[in-house]
Amino acid sequence: MDDPTAAPAPRFLVFEGIDGSGTTTQQAIVAKRLRARGHRVHETREPSEGQIGELARALLAVVPGQPRTVNAAALALLFAADRLEHLTREVEPALARGEIVLCDRYVISSWVYQSLECDSAWVRTINTHARWPDLTFVFDLPAEVALARVAQRRATTGQVVERFDVPQTQRDLARGYAAILTDGLEGVERVDASLAIEAVTEAIVSRLIAAGL
Repeated sequence: MDDPTAAPAPRFLVFEGIDGSGTTTQQAIVAKRLRARGHRVHETREPSEGQIGELARALLAVVPGQPRTVNAAALALLFAADRLEHLTREVEPALARGEIVLCDRYVISSWVYQSLECDSAWVRTINTHARWPDLTFVFDLPAEVALARVAQRRATTGQVVERFDVPQTQRDLARGYAAILTDGLEGVERVDASLAIEAVTEAIVSRLIAAGL
């Protein structure tokens, strides 16, 4: 018999971390595992695939030989706008249908990435209207390991270089995520992303099962 006093099972799950930490890989695997357990799962990401998100993604891309001229505050506002539109268009309707939503990057990404170039308090303020996830898994990985993974992936896939794909920037981002883990934020949990893919998956899935999924 269900415990009426128990907290509801988490439905809105976010995967956060620097490039190369494995968020995209794990989201796909965890989604498959949840479906195997009988859940309906909606996978998404930010920047989203809506019009605002596609614009943000285009502005992040680095074109060889062309200077990066996008204003950092304008980019932060664009991410915040995409987030609210993404929630309205995709995330909240999926939750209303009873689906579990898995999102690759969300609010904390803005806090960490945009705070490198903008006032951190302001970045948090412009994101205050975004719904807070039920669980956020922050993938903790040394920047040097993540950089090596990204270099290998780029060599084999031809992945586009983006605005933040600079070694020192990635180190600063890793420190930013590590600091987030000390803030005691509701539903934010550390994942040791240095483990093997299977071990990371098991850690996440075990946590979700314990939470009622």
